[in-house]
This record gives sequence, structure tokens and C-alpha cells, in this order.
Amino acid sequence: MNKALLILAASSYQLLTIATAKRLGYRVVTTDNVRDNPGHALADVSYDIDTTDSEAVLELARKENIAGVIAAGTDVAVMTAAYLADQLGTPGPSPEAAHILTNKHAFRKFLADAGLPYPRAFLVVENSVPEGMVFGDHRWLIKPTRSSGSKGIFIIADQAEYHARVAESRHFSIDGTAVLEEFLEGSQHTCEGVLRDGRIALSILTDRDTAPSPHTTTTGHRLPSHLPSELQERVIAAIEDIFERLGIVSGPFDCDFVVIRDLIVLIEITPRLGGNSLSRLFSYALGFDLVAYAVRHACGDPCPIQAQTPPRPSAIAILGADRAGRLTWNEDQFKALLAEDWVDTLLLDLPMGADVQPFINGRHRVGEALINGVDRNEVDAHLLDLRQRLNLAAI
Repeated sequence: MNKALLILAASSYQLLTIATAKRLGYRVVTTDNVRDNPGHALADVSYDIDTTDSEAVLELARKENIAGVIAAGTDVAVMTAAYLADQLGTPGPSPEAAHILTNKHAFRKFLADAGLPYPRAFLVVENSVPEGMVFGDHRWLIKPTRSSGSKGIFIIADQAEYHARVAESRHFSIDGTAVLEEFLEGSQHTCEGVLRDGRIALSILTDRDTAPSPHTTTTGHRLPSHLPSELQERVIAAIEDIFERLGIVSGPFDCDFVVIRDLIVLIEITPRLGGNSLSRLFSYALGFDLVAYAVRHACGDPCPIQAQTPPRPSAIAILGADRAGRLTWNEDQFKALLAEDWVDTLLLDLPMGADVQPFINGRHRVGEALINGVDRNEVDAHLLDLRQRLNLAAI
């Protein structure tokens, strides 16, 4: 019988992982609490057990005799993946490391204890303003302590905005708490890569696009980054330092960070494949199948890693509407864009006329596009051209 891989969650962000695992000959088992998620239809076996219910997921993992478990594109399932790896002896981070890296308050404390840069933060356990917190001239972020997909994250400026957002932010957190932290006014970036023997063997560093304030959801990534090479080298060293402190030596990882002049602040770092179609961009830019690597690694199978090369100029655009309504786009231009040699992929998740919500978190995406160019300037121009011609909107 083929080895079984348990994939935690089956939304659009896990489809590539599911399809890749099946292509490689693994028997795919999926589980989450949304029965009509599209990945379940592709799996060999599927369950409707919540990915955060570690004991129930462990029971199904033993029942299915899984060889590995993977939490692709979702922070909330990383703790369960680590717990299963610990209980079953499959590859994965320790539960202690997974807790630190997926609990925003625990990660801020970890950074503070290590003497590393971090945004000043307060734990929010009820809707009142945390003791010692004073709103001043700069902006703040209110975010769920344990969540994913930018759900419940808002940029706020004063106490009135805090009270307007705090209940929703806490609602999206698994443990009902939130974190109130300084909003760092710098450039936003992501590093997606592969660890081997405790060092980053392969990676891309992107310039990350986000939704307009007060939201922060990712709307795309662009390559190559405009960051100077010296700063890129320091980012790599900072990420390696975190993993060394936590005893993580191999596997895929995803890291969001902010650069303020020459200061690098790691905001989130997790031992998993990134969301927002980063794996697709990674594979295109470097010619390396990151998802196939992650699948093999999760099951303890050989997974050779190629040498680092400069990334191909490219970008991934996550498409969404700016308001609620019925989805529409320019159908003639959609067909014309598909014929452009600089458009590698253009996908829409929903049919014309579907009801959509404003794109303020990962659940509300309606499609994606992968584009290329001869250099970063051309990539930026093509990205603007695509959005203008497609004219995606809600009416």
C-alpha cells in the first residue's frame, strides 16, 4: 500500500499540496471542519474533524496508518501537526517550538527574552484596554493570538477604534485572546524557504503587498525584492538563529518580517509551507518544486535540494473584491490576458455573478495570477496592467 499523508485542512490553499501528494503516489487523507472545502473531493479519504482537535486527529492518523502530516498554509494546524509528529515519530518540529511560533504573544515573549527586536505588545484577555497601554501618536495592530489568514487583524490608531475591533479580533482566536502591538511603519516582506542541517539551503525573499488600512491581508508578492543584498543576508541569518534556538533543523518554513531603515523585525515565522500561493511563486521563480519537497520531507522520504540561484523576476497576485456584491470582471480581457506570454497562470475561484465579500482576509480571495517579466520594473508594470484590464469588481 502507498504511504499515507495526512493534510490538515482542505481549502483552496491546500489544493496544490493535495494534488502534488497524489501525483507523487501518496495516499492522501484530509481533515477540517468545513465539509464542502474543495480539497476533500480530491483526497482518497476525508474527515470533518477540526484541525485543532489534536487528540481526535491523532486517532484518525493512527486509524489511517499515516506516514507523515503536513499543515500547509495554515498556522492554526501547526500545533496539531507537531503533536502528531511527536506521538508518531514522524518528521516535524517539537510541540514546544510549534507553540512559540504559532502563538503571537508567546513569540513576542521569546523574542524579548532572546534580546531580539520585536514590536511592543500587550496580551488582551478581555475587551478592556490592557493595563499599562497608552495610545499615542503611532498606530497599533490588534490581532488574534492564534489564528491564520489575516482574520481579525486591524490597524488602529486610538481607543475608540480599539473598542470597535477587539471583540472581533478575539473571536477569531482559538483561545479567545488577542495581542495589541505596535504597528511598525516599514516595508513588508516574506521569506519562504527550506532548512537543511539548520541552515537555509534555498529561499526567496519577496516584497509583500497588503490590503489598504485598516486591513493587513496579503494581496501579493513580488520578486526580486528591492531589499539590498546586505539586508537580505541579515534576514537569512536572523531566521537561522531563531530555528537554532528552537532546535528546528530541516523542513519548509515561512517568515513575515518588516524592515525599518536597517532594522529587521521578524513578525511571524512558522515551520510550514506559506499561504497565499507562495509555493507556486517559489517553484516558478527557482525551478524547484517546494511542495513536492515538503510532502516527501513530511513522510521521511529522500528530498534532494538544488543549489540557490537568483529568482526569476515574477509576482503572485491574490485577487479579491473591494466591497461586497456580485462578482464581475472583463471577460474579453480575461481571455486576452491568458494569451499574454507574461501571464503564467490566471485563475478565478468563483463564477461570474457569485456573491463575494470585500477582500480583508484569506477566506475572501476570488482568484490568483502568476506573472513574469524581464526585470522587477517590468513585473510591476505587468501587474498593474493585469489588474486594470481584468477590472475585477463587485456590484
